[in-house]
Formats: sequence, structure tokens, C-alpha cells
Amino acid sequence: MHFNLSIIMIAALAIVSFTVSASASYTEALKLFQEKNYKDSIKKISEELNTADDFKQGSPNYNLRYLAAHALWKLGNRDTASIHLRKCMEIKKDSVDPYIDLAMILIESKKLIDAEKIARKAQSMSESPMVYYILGKINLISRNYAKAIENFEKANSINPDLYISYNDLGIALLGLKKTSQANTAFSIANELNSHSPEILNNLAVTYEKLGNNKKALEFFLKAGEFDINNPVILKNIARVKARKQN
Repeated sequence: MHFNLSIIMIAALAIVSFTVSASASYTEALKLFQEKNYKDSIKKISEELNTADDFKQGSPNYNLRYLAAHALWKLGNRDTASIHLRKCMEIKKDSVDPYIDLAMILIESKKLIDAEKIARKAQSMSESPMVYYILGKINLISRNYAKAIENFEKANSINPDLYISYNDLGIALLGLKKTSQANTAFSIANELNSHSPEILNNLAVTYEKLGNNKKALEFFLKAGEFDINNPVILKNIARVKARKQN
């Protein structure tokens, strides 16, 4: 179970429509994206995007390409999404957002070395909590739990509302068998996002490891309410129920 990393930037896409003098086509493409109609969103962008205008002052191309990248990413076309993000880097050299997104795509593609290079470049540009989250995610995947914890805690210190960072902090702490601390991290993540089946499941796992089967079952069942057919959650529920009966 894991979060879809692209979701964290959707709010930024919505903000774009208010921060630029958006064309009707862009506004419509954004609306289609928000409605999860990604193919039609891309089609609308293609009608508006003129690559010859990439570097013209007042051009909407940065925003069009950024939106196109996210729509393509949602459709699983990471390569073309990456092309748009790299062009965004060229158009707006001081914007950290395309670096963050490209690093996340590279993580999903299991290209951790490339992802870290992009994240380090982003780090030189901004003290963004997402940069530290990404570096922590790379450390976590590489099982460098101590370094992952350091980066997640840095991300949380900058943005105390970044629930995905608290969730992955909990996973890293579990990697070091620090179950009580992991329980605290998952509890904070759950306070920030009480509707995430992943967080609820992870919190339940820590209660189970701490020997509190009643609490474990409570949170496994809550996780199941939000993801009723998830085989991992269903297996966890069955295991704890069987233990309680014995």
C-alpha cells in the first residue's frame, strides 16, 4: 500500500488558474483534469499549446505544460510527462515545482539515482518540505532508515501538516523496530488525514506489534471502511480476529 505521489501537487494546479491570466482553453483543460477526464484535458491543452511560444513573455506555456505533465502522469505516461516537466524547468528556471514532480516520477520509475540528482538540484533552489520528503522517500526505499528519518523530520519541521511525511516516518521507524515512535508518527498522520486506509492500516499494525489487539482491530476495520476490497487490510482483519478468538 502506498500513496500516489502525484496527488500532492493537484492543489498547485488549481492555484494556477488564479495566478495566471488563463485562456479559456486552459481553464477548461484544468476543469477536465479536476474531473479526472485526463484524456480530454490533454486534448484541450494540445489545441492551445504552441511550442514556439515557450519562451515568450506572458506565454501560458509553462502552465499548459505543467498541467499536461500531470494529466499524462495520471494516465501512466511518465516519459512524456517528464518531457513537459523538463521544458517547464527551462521556461521558469526559478520554479522548484517541476523538479519536485520529476523526482517523484523518477521514484515511481525506480530510477533512484536520477531522482536524487533532481531532488538535490531542487534543494539548492528551495527549502521546500517536499524536497526533504522526496529525499527521505529515496532513503526509505534504499532502506537507509536513519537518513530517511532525518529527512522526514526535516520535512515535518517545515510543514507540520504534511501527513505523507509522517506516514513514511512511521514506516522508517518500524524499519528500525522503534514501534512506539512509529505509532506516534502514524497517529499524527491519522490526525491530519483520518480518511486514509494506508495510514489507518499502518497505525493498526503498530498497535498489533505493541500487543494491543483491540486497538489494532479497531483501526484495521476503519481502514477497511475506506478500502473495502484491499487484500492486505482484509488479511490483517482476519488475522487479528482469529487471534482474539483463541
